[in-house]
Amino acid sequence: MSTAIDVEDDFRDLSPAARTEATASLLSQFADRMLDNNKRIFDRVLDMIAETEGDEKLHLDMLATHLAMETSEVVDVKSWNNTEITSLSDYKAWSRLGHDSGLCPWKHGSSEYITTFLGYLQKAICENASRDLLADAAETLELPIDFCEFLKHTAGVVYPNLDRQMFVCSFGTNTYDIQGQAQPLDKICRVAGPDGFTVAAGWAAGDNDRSCWIHYLLCRRVTEPDGPWRWRIFINNIDFHDRGYYESLRDFLSWYCNAYDWVDWEAVQQGIATLHQECKEALEEEEDEEQTSEEETEEQTSDEESD
Repeated sequence: MSTAIDVEDDFRDLSPAARTEATASLLSQFADRMLDNNKRIFDRVLDMIAETEGDEKLHLDMLATHLAMETSEVVDVKSWNNTEITSLSDYKAWSRLGHDSGLCPWKHGSSEYITTFLGYLQKAICENASRDLLADAAETLELPIDFCEFLKHTAGVVYPNLDRQMFVCSFGTNTYDIQGQAQPLDKICRVAGPDGFTVAAGWAAGDNDRSCWIHYLLCRRVTEPDGPWRWRIFINNIDFHDRGYYESLRDFLSWYCNAYDWVDWEAVQQGIATLHQECKEALEEEEDEEQTSEEETEEQTSDEESD
């Protein structure tokens, strides 16, 4: 006979139809907010670039470099090569880069794939769950119901990181690397940093292989050793020393889609200043090389005429 454990799950008491309706409504609100936030974030970044000293050529080079950045550091200065766009205002009128709802669509006929993935994920999580804390209940752990319903509606959510500073990873988009997500519990806890919680099971629901991880953890508060277990979502962004947790998927998605409020705008401003300096120096070097080349050509032409 297996040991029963008390796991809080707000979705458990809802009917299948109510779960579908609640999730559809949640994701509709998420998409609207994410779209609005992405537009405002990118408009603010473009305004920051436009406010720096320099001409349109420099500003467009800054934009090209900004869009190519994969970390918060300027690694390689880019030149703008779209001859049809000659100003930031032209780009604003043309671009739809900020028009992103953050929702990833499933391809047609994904239902069986989702069921198979969730089955394998559940098995892997059970294998790595703590027997000391859960005893034989570790063998029959269930995934959070709201997450399972979430994957029926979308293949995950993505923040496009248009600020090029926070680099917050996607969530729920990895539906293939089971072992990479359901790692040994001690390793998960080292990365997730769930201070103040006792963790019994979990998996990595998102990471960018560099600085940001999002974990789903079955945990309870250290101060409540006899309290109920609950699936909570933890985020760790080491670049900005951000660690937080959310009591439910709804709470997490509400935070995730309101990026304008949690982007470190001071860091973005500093990043734009560095970007301006790097691109300005590269442009000046390019102009010096062109001038030197022109002077050498003129000298060569003059010598040929003298001969």
